[in-house]
Amino acid sequence: MQLTADKQFLDQIQGIRDRVFRVAKRILISKEEAEDATQEVILKLWNMEESNRKSFNNLEAYTITMAKNYCLDRIKSKQAQVLSLNEQFQSQPSPSLQKQIEVSNEMEWVVKLIDQLPERERMILQLREIEQYEFDQIASLMEIPEGTVRVYLSRIRKKIKKQFIEIQSHGI
Repeated sequence: MQLTADKQFLDQIQGIRDRVFRVAKRILISKEEAEDATQEVILKLWNMEESNRKSFNNLEAYTITMAKNYCLDRIKSKQAQVLSLNEQFQSQPSPSLQKQIEVSNEMEWVVKLIDQLPERERMILQLREIEQYEFDQIASLMEIPEGTVRVYLSRIRKKIKKQFIEIQSHGI
């Protein structure tokens, strides 16, 4: 009986492990820190009593929230080693070297602009654009109204677009 429950839990976790890692990486920046955070969150879930795990309406949402909180705690306690984000976005190969360089430079600027966003805005952008979460899921995870998520996302996109256009036009 216990083996079946353990196998079931492992199957559930395996399906959301990558999302937990990506959320952790967005917050902590460092790949190693994100891997550690993912492992810690899964270990905490594993050590939980089965009855507690089964009481969650949505294990994925609970796990992502748990990962978010764990990562924010790591940052607050200054244990996280914040490294530069250089592998988040990778451009597809293009025909010319000049075009490759341009695309690479543009992606570097976009990543820098995203990294400069406040934590809440980075998290909303990550959950919507990278993780492809629905607005209601993001609202639940972030504990804010769904309308607020939409407003934040619209403002974030406009802010990044405006800053990117300024960089392109002024060559900053």
